[in-house]
Amino acid sequence: MRPPARKRRTPERLGQLAACALKDPAESLATLLARVPYFVDFSAFARDRALADGESEQLARELALVQIATPVGVIVVSELTSKRLDENLLVALAAFHANSPDLPGLGMERLRLQLEPRLPAPAFAAHLRGLARAQAVALDGAWVRLPHHSVKLTSGDELTWARVWPLLAGDCRFRPPRVRDVAALLSGSEADVRRLMKLIARMGKVDEVAHDHFFLRETVAEMAAIMLDLANAAADGQFTAAEFRDRLYSGRKVAIQVLEFFDRHGVTLRRGDRRRMNKHRLDLFRTSTEADHSRSGREASPVGRPDFKSGRGREPVSGGFDSHSLPP
Repeated sequence: MRPPARKRRTPERLGQLAACALKDPAESLATLLARVPYFVDFSAFARDRALADGESEQLARELALVQIATPVGVIVVSELTSKRLDENLLVALAAFHANSPDLPGLGMERLRLQLEPRLPAPAFAAHLRGLARAQAVALDGAWVRLPHHSVKLTSGDELTWARVWPLLAGDCRFRPPRVRDVAALLSGSEADVRRLMKLIARMGKVDEVAHDHFFLRETVAEMAAIMLDLANAAADGQFTAAEFRDRLYSGRKVAIQVLEFFDRHGVTLRRGDRRRMNKHRLDLFRTSTEADHSRSGREASPVGRPDFKSGRGREPVSGGFDSHSLPP
């Protein structure tokens, strides 16, 4: 067994060891799925048991497993656990919308941490994409909401936003006017423009990069892609503020404000005058059309993958455990 870094003698861990000691693979897997944490790395389980491809497929059918494909393997849960997770998820979203009707949705990671069972982050994201395809939930970038929920503008606000949007788009998208400048251009109240922009930000259409300086969400995603391109082009994976400024064709002040915005959200990691990308945080500012919908949230199988037996290509996942490890 691959021991966790902590809590090796807890009743939960001892229960997992006892389940793994069972000789029959079906009995062992069913027992594991009935215990905390209620999910199993199916790729690792099949490899540990030296199961042939056909045996793995038969086992999945026999236990009616719900399979969740992730970049580092396949996580399986029982049908009962999957149903309980979905019910808890919908209840949590309904409660959030009732308490915060003016917000566009609940953050994916915050939602994951509220739910039991708590799936690993990659598996939870894949499961959410499956629910989104089934139209049980809606995904807007990093936000999760119920399909019927929407933050709506008044007719007056809609007219004002129709005038503001062109000022933030097009050739000036990397250097949009601030709230006071927008108010001056529209001959309106600075307070009214600020209120509208805050509301639009809650809807996920703009981001307040600096005080009273709002960028379209699509522009923020584009700037994140530019930084990733700069990092990928560098031998050490790092880039400078000057290189980023030159790609934006903008001033240094604005470029620094944008970089500090990404620093605060953990998308970029600064060391001196250079920055590198934290690719695990890029989804925070990825538009919904950029999401990876190529993997099914329920039906994929590990059988037949080149790395199914060898484990090649596995990478550490959030929380400090690699894909071979059982959770604590």
